[in-house]
Amino acid sequence: MSAPRRLTTAALALGLLAACSDSTAPSPSIVDTWALLGFTDHGIVGVTTGTASFFPNDSFEIVGTVTYPGEPIDSFNVVGAYVVTGTVLSITAGTESGDWDMRWTGQRYILTLRGPLPTNQIVLGRLS
Repeated sequence: MSAPRRLTTAALALGLLAACSDSTAPSPSIVDTWALLGFTDHGIVGVTTGTASFFPNDSFEIVGTVTYPGEPIDSFNVVGAYVVTGTVLSITAGTESGDWDMRWTGQRYILTLRGPLPTNQIVLGRLS
């Protein structure tokens, strides 16, 4: 094999190895419909129901309810766009936007809004 071809093959192999071992990429893909298992608003845990759907066309919809201690049930239907960059989920809904750190626990996605503590957190789980 010629030297330029060996370099090209080596560069390709290193690129594939780096792609396979990228520890910043979330696993599995967020593209799916997830059960909405929990929502914490600035440290206050709400009881939640519903689903969060992230579609291949970079749009999302979250439909459900949240109930905070001593408050009535609050229904919501949020639609918008999203982008995943490494382990950051950036979402935009209307005029609101935010960046959420994504952590896969092997069973659930924990999404934590970037901002001052205590911040918001969403827990998503597999439907099946």
